[in-house]
Amino acid sequence: MATKFFSFASVVIAFLACVLGSLNSVAHEKAKGASRPRPYFLYDAESQKPGDPLPQPPFFPQPWKEAGADHPKRGKVVADATAPQGKHVFRWDITEAGTKELYHEVKLDRKPEATKKDYYYAFFVRFDRKDGKDIWHDGDGDSFDKAFEVVGDGIRWVIHFGNHDVKMRDHHFSCYVSNSTYHLNRKLEVYDGYYPHHSGYSQYKSPELEYEKWHAFVFKMKWATDDTGEIALWANGVKVLEYTGIKTVKAPGTFERLQIFGTIAQPAYDAPPHVRSVDALLFTDDWRDIEEGGYLKKANDRAK
Repeated sequence: MATKFFSFASVVIAFLACVLGSLNSVAHEKAKGASRPRPYFLYDAESQKPGDPLPQPPFFPQPWKEAGADHPKRGKVVADATAPQGKHVFRWDITEAGTKELYHEVKLDRKPEATKKDYYYAFFVRFDRKDGKDIWHDGDGDSFDKAFEVVGDGIRWVIHFGNHDVKMRDHHFSCYVSNSTYHLNRKLEVYDGYYPHHSGYSQYKSPELEYEKWHAFVFKMKWATDDTGEIALWANGVKVLEYTGIKTVKAPGTFERLQIFGTIAQPAYDAPPHVRSVDALLFTDDWRDIEEGGYLKKANDRAK
């Protein structure tokens, strides 16, 4: 009888130990979540009303004007039922053909560390044509944007959209990454562009993107002043570009800002009237922000 009692007691004690262990684990995970640092930058327009201009700070259209002044290049917040996140996006309505730039500098909420680790620049973007006219030229040749950039002292990485001497179907556009200004890896450059070599894509088999659809992008930069850095680009959840074992920064390699829409349809600067929209602009060193933000799936698959 005593043996049975002690056996039963042992089972109960073991069960209680498991329960307490589980509760402690949950508490530990909650504590970790509570101390999780915020991203270096996140703007999703949900805090503003439709019709509001993009706030200064963090957005500074160039040449900069006082915060209350009207600015022809300044984006506006709009309600959009197709928004990949929330109900609002920020949008530019390009009404004149040949617009050179909508250049905006974006001030980071806090300064990223100049140290060897992974950083991610993520966003949703959409380009809508007017009258069926493509923003960038079809066929061979150059017609591309310097669209989204990470910039600093010794840092300049650019995510481009358009057609950069690549072959694709008409009425589509592509994406690629370049290391403008510093040219740290010339052996990899093709007209200043980096093309993927692990994904099956290349200069002659480029990712093809459609107009009138949201696209999700994630750019990864592993900070490194030696040949241990990495870059990668995901488009709609697919890694379309990757390079490892490269320099990604020149010393001191300090971060300063983000940039958007530095040039449009260069070198001719002949983009027709169109609409461009952005949602959930993010800069972080935490991969969980990327996963939880929905940047690794097709942006048009958002559950309604």
